[in-house]
Amino acid sequence: MMYCDFRFEITEKGLLLQDKPDPDETHMVRISNTTFEPGDKFTLELDEFGRMFFRKDGPSQLNLEL
Repeated sequence: MMYCDFRFEITEKGLLLQDKPDPDETHMVRISNTTFEPGDKFTLELDEFGRMFFRKDGPSQLNLEL
């Protein structure tokens, strides 16, 4: 996906997409256009070129001790 006029902020708290719904929400990245949901967890990695990549964590599996 190519997204032009992309604004974001990275701080010690995380990454924030700064787009605003101006003139409407079609002018911002919308979660409904992804496979993500609020509450998803990601791990920050670097690819072979040193670019940041947020890999979605898989579902947690509980260990059952018998």
